[in-house]
Amino acid sequence: MTRKKRKIQNYSILVVPDTKDNPKNYTISSFTLRILFFTAITVLVLIIAGAASYWSVASVALDYVRLEEENFQLRTSLSRVETMRQELGQMQKMNSEIRETLTGFVQVETITANDTTEMSELNFNTMEPEKRRTIFNFIPSVMPVDGFMTRGFLVDDLIVDPHYGIDIAASKGTPIKATADGTVIFSGWTLQAGYLLILKHKYGFTTVYKHNQRNLVSTLESVKKGQVVALVGDSGKISSGAHVHFEIWKNGQPLDPMRYVSTTIAKQ
Repeated sequence: MTRKKRKIQNYSILVVPDTKDNPKNYTISSFTLRILFFTAITVLVLIIAGAASYWSVASVALDYVRLEEENFQLRTSLSRVETMRQELGQMQKMNSEIRETLTGFVQVETITANDTTEMSELNFNTMEPEKRRTIFNFIPSVMPVDGFMTRGFLVDDLIVDPHYGIDIAASKGTPIKATADGTVIFSGWTLQAGYLLILKHKYGFTTVYKHNQRNLVSTLESVKKGQVVALVGDSGKISSGAHVHFEIWKNGQPLDPMRYVSTTIAKQ
């Protein structure tokens, strides 16, 4: 007859110290041991599942933050593009106005509406002195500022960029005077020339004053020869010191200012 194997009910753990102390015996039931084993397995599975879920949620959160940063950068770039587009539109409009001015397409009624006479048609010998003086008031014939000429008129050099006027160095804040009677057709800011002033005169003349510290007259305002219209400055991207860049145009063609204005300026 085979003996039935006895089922283990308890487990004993004997702890023997390496000293003279008596050994200690710990007893734990098999049922309790099984409960602890399954509990440990369950806790381990939960830890692994929680870690997997955490990394999944963290990955989604990181992707969300990255997408938010990319969206912010895209919005910033679009805002910059829109700003540049508006600035480009303003510059194109300003460039168109200046080109029209310098090519004689802009008509200022206070100056040219009823006066189409060319200088070559005028007879100064038979003209009354008062009228002769009035005519010369509309022709650029005085320097806009007292100072030193640092660069002259140059349009024929194939290597150096054309220089359509003369540069007159003077201290900042020095008054700039209108070289002839006329009307302001542009008074404002440009990136290259800084504060820019353009005057329209009779007989096809136009004068230009660049890099001003500030303009003292407004668009469509009438000015007289010798009137202070701006102050010498150093404004604009291409300016390299306090000076005024002065140009004279006639019927859309640049002229050497030194052929018209008084030569009371010193050359540096």
